[in-house]
Amino acid sequence: MASGIKLDDQLGFELFELLPDAILAVDRRGIMRYANRQAGQMFGLEPMTLVSTPFKALLPEDVRKRHISHRSKYTSDLRTWPMGTGLELVGRRTDGAIFPVDVTLNPLKHLAEPMVLAVLRDATDRRAAEEALRQSRAMFEKFYEGSPDAIIVVDEIGKINRVNAPAEALLGLSRERLLGEPIEMLIPERFRDRHVAYRTGYMRNPKTRSMGTDLQLWAQRADGSEFPVDIMLSPREIDQRRLVLAVVRDITERKRAEAQVHQLLREVKHRAKNVLSVVQAMAHQTAANSVEEFVSRFSERIRGLSSSLDLLVKNEWQNVPLAELVRSQLAHFGDLLERRIVMRGPDLRITAAAAQTIGMALHELATNASKYGALSTASGQVDIAWRLEKAGAGVHRFTMEWSESGGPIVVPPTRRGFGWSVLCQLTKMSLGADATLEYAPTGVVWRLGCPVERVCEGPAAHTKNVVAPTEPKHQRDRCPPGARRGYRVVSRERAR
Repeated sequence: MASGIKLDDQLGFELFELLPDAILAVDRRGIMRYANRQAGQMFGLEPMTLVSTPFKALLPEDVRKRHISHRSKYTSDLRTWPMGTGLELVGRRTDGAIFPVDVTLNPLKHLAEPMVLAVLRDATDRRAAEEALRQSRAMFEKFYEGSPDAIIVVDEIGKINRVNAPAEALLGLSRERLLGEPIEMLIPERFRDRHVAYRTGYMRNPKTRSMGTDLQLWAQRADGSEFPVDIMLSPREIDQRRLVLAVVRDITERKRAEAQVHQLLREVKHRAKNVLSVVQAMAHQTAANSVEEFVSRFSERIRGLSSSLDLLVKNEWQNVPLAELVRSQLAHFGDLLERRIVMRGPDLRITAAAAQTIGMALHELATNASKYGALSTASGQVDIAWRLEKAGAGVHRFTMEWSESGGPIVVPPTRRGFGWSVLCQLTKMSLGADATLEYAPTGVVWRLGCPVERVCEGPAAHTKNVVAPTEPKHQRDRCPPGARRGYRVVSRERAR
């Protein structure tokens, strides 16, 4: 025999030299009586050096006392101790290196002196593999449960095998309620039969399917509510079982955003066509005796339209303050807004469509007033007033008036031009308004009246307090010339 004591007459230990594991024979006192070549290699010693040495010499010092206690208990009840019993066992080489080992104990009761046969296997690689697997599983669990998306694992017959916490939250169902149930329980009933056929076909030839495939997919919550989803499918085979991992994402907000973008595109198209139509009409209606005169008049009207559009863009094409619209069209008059141009009316926000129409009308009135009317002199005045008033049971109207005074004597024009078209025809077409343009000798008066719904949206279109309250007497006495009962002056600071 290559090593160890001579026990050939009791057991052929020569066979142990052929095994890949370390083999030790230990007596009841814990003394090693045999060691094969692999045992010597494992601990860095010659096999003969191990023989007659206490087994505890192969252990780190901090576990030796515990080992003696375990050995005493084992020798009192000898039985086979298989590897993998859950104990974390370690050995110590001659260089002091400590390494994990797996041990099998098998009592040799048929010998003259009963011994225990110990089979030792270096568990370094196994422990490393187990730790790598543990870390991998921990990382998977972290990603699986921490994913922002719902993840559902389905087996090949369509039963739910696993779900994560986001899936529970998304669907309003606990995993206990979901596990083992058919995946079709999460689909609106009208799609279930179709989905069974699709799933069966998919399982015959499973392939990865990414999100964003333009499929119109829907899911159903526990309360019966339906919502659009995007789903990624990833087939996997684990322990000879075919599974499909489905990543489910609620795309309700994305669908809403897409609808808003489409609506905005339609709105931009509609508004662009409207603006171009207005520009085209302005070009056709702008009369001039020369190219230079045409360019000058046309440019002024474009600037007026641009002021309204700037205000609409500033307010994101939502309702705009009427007082701010008036100021934007009269801004080039500077301090006249404080002294000779008076604005009066309730705080009111008007629609984008109304702002374009009224803005163009105000620009035409202001241009004519500066050239031929009240603002062409040093003492003329303009009074701009608007109000909401009752026009019957549950019916309200918006009215607006531009009134000039103190300017040159007005002479009615001999023909109707673009200005009249804007002030009377455009307002009628756009707002369903009744509009009049009077050329009174004392000054031009333009009046507009239309259903309040054509100008305002929301509460202002249905307000009960449709006429602004009259100012107290001490304020009324200080009103600018031409101020009327039932209106209030909108100051520069107020309009801001």
